[in-house]
Amino acid sequence: MNEFRDNLLARIEQAEEAVRQAEEQQDAYAADVHQADLANLRRLAAEHDVR
Repeated sequence: MNEFRDNLLARIEQAEEAVRQAEEQQDAYAADVHQADLANLRRLAAEHDVR
């Protein structure tokens, strides 16, 4: 479970960074895509009690 948690947390960090970069570049479409990915990752984390 630790490997799953670690990978999930790393993917969340990557998605958060991707959202920040897209927003900095004023790329609304990319920001929306990455935000949706981030929302899915956070939902998955919540389902598996990963904080």
